Amino acid sequence: MSVSHIAVDRICSRLSDGKPLPRSRFVPELSYGRHRGPVGLSSRIAAVAVTLYRCPRDGWVIPLTRRPQNLQHHGGQVCLPGGRVEPGESMSEAAFREFREELGVNANVLQRCGELSPLYVYASNNFVHPVVAVIDRPDPWKPDPVEVDQVIALPVADLTESRFAGLTGAVSQNQWVKRGVMTDAGEVDQLRFSAPAFAYQGHLIWGATALILDQLAQILLEEG
Repeated sequence: MSVSHIAVDRICSRLSDGKPLPRSRFVPELSYGRHRGPVGLSSRIAAVAVTLYRCPRDGWVIPLTRRPQNLQHHGGQVCLPGGRVEPGESMSEAAFREFREELGVNANVLQRCGELSPLYVYASNNFVHPVVAVIDRPDPWKPDPVEVDQVIALPVADLTESRFAGLTGAVSQNQWVKRGVMTDAGEVDQLRFSAPAFAYQGHLIWGATALILDQLAQILLEEG
């Protein structure tokens, strides 16, 4: 399924119509349901930027980041740019500030679409709000090497393909994920476990990022 500007407009319309959003089909087994709350009083409020821009080669794409392996939280994972909401900031302000800090360029927002469903990330104790927007194509990236190991441009059309969106049952087939156990001395061990994940160009996209992207995919796949 190709993704046209009409489909992107549908995302914006769907996020503002007040109707319940589809629930992600990705079930992170290691969370034991904690990703659906309740959120603790000590949890940090965070926002991530789900930005779409038009690429001449791949059509609509979403920029993702791969975090360096040596980070304490989510090291080596593929993530959406984002982070903690500072006092006085809105979700959008925080998401686009983090976008700029991580990727080194401003998110030149053309259209604000709204928010996907917030979710609780128990591993880092963050309550994450995904902010969706259409932006100008940024070029070149200037990623912060402390926070970003690689920028990945994920074609939105891949979200709607059967191999990616789980229409052939792939969503229920877990992928093996490896995570390093980090200390001040570096990596001291590795964890290996299975989790629902998207595979894209050698990368595994799992956890909160997969939950967010799958909800976006379902909106694109809705009839009408």
